[in-house]
Amino acid sequence: MHTQKTIETLHSPINQHGEGPIWHIGRQSVFWVDILSDQILEYNWNQKQVFTYANAKMVSAIFEIEGQNDFLLATIQGGLAEYDLNKKSCIVFNDLNIDWKETRCNDGAVDPDGNIWFSTTHIDHEEGAGDLFCLKPNGEIIKILEKVSISNGPCWTPIGNNMYHTDSGSRIIKEYNQYNNEWRATSRQIQISENLGFPDGMAMDLNGVLWVAIWGGFAVVGYDTDTGKMVAKIDLPVPHVSSCAFVGPNLDTLFITSSRKGLTDTELEKYPDSGKVFMVQMDSKGMEMKTFNKKF
Repeated sequence: MHTQKTIETLHSPINQHGEGPIWHIGRQSVFWVDILSDQILEYNWNQKQVFTYANAKMVSAIFEIEGQNDFLLATIQGGLAEYDLNKKSCIVFNDLNIDWKETRCNDGAVDPDGNIWFSTTHIDHEEGAGDLFCLKPNGEIIKILEKVSISNGPCWTPIGNNMYHTDSGSRIIKEYNQYNNEWRATSRQIQISENLGFPDGMAMDLNGVLWVAIWGGFAVVGYDTDTGKMVAKIDLPVPHVSSCAFVGPNLDTLFITSSRKGLTDTELEKYPDSGKVFMVQMDSKGMEMKTFNKKF
């Protein structure tokens, strides 16, 4: 088990529900979202400044578009959208034929082949009301998993042959292998103990350690994907740790988001850092997330 690391709190707006951090190669920035404030946030690594971008309804995930540093692909309540960082405006290009009144998007990631994986969920996370999709660079969309409640991840191993994904309420992170272009769950899985919390957003390092934000658990926990065992724990001063990503030019800083969602006034007084974002210098480096080579 690793020793506790130094936690740096970033001076930035307090998020209602921080999520979805990514490292943007082209802009040398960290991006993340505040779902409940309809905001995208950017921390420019060189300038050490934070910028906010409004008008992205319940934005849950953002992705770098190859060769387009002024635009992001975003998943919002309403579908797949392109966000213009200069105009601070969002245009939906695919509504997925979904009635969005009680639905929003949730977590997402880019796989080693450059496809975007994204998910949907019920506003109140009703059981089985969401799905997990894959968006290909040509615009084709494939449904990967049906009837998911709270989809988080996925992440891939460094050589890209195994994928990890959780339906958070189950407290189980499942491993999947690809077989004949279909992802199938293997017998291996990571079980999150009930007294620890719920698995939320996650990131993979080059050593095959899966770093998992623990909702309700005051921590990010590292699991060895070969054994499924906990090998590290980073304690944080907030209960609802929501997501994490390796960022920075060397991908050796873990950027961690948190949330105020569902906390009472008494709990917010007890844990005033809830909704802040944190940075931790790591001993390992993270996997580089590919840019999305949009061809449509």
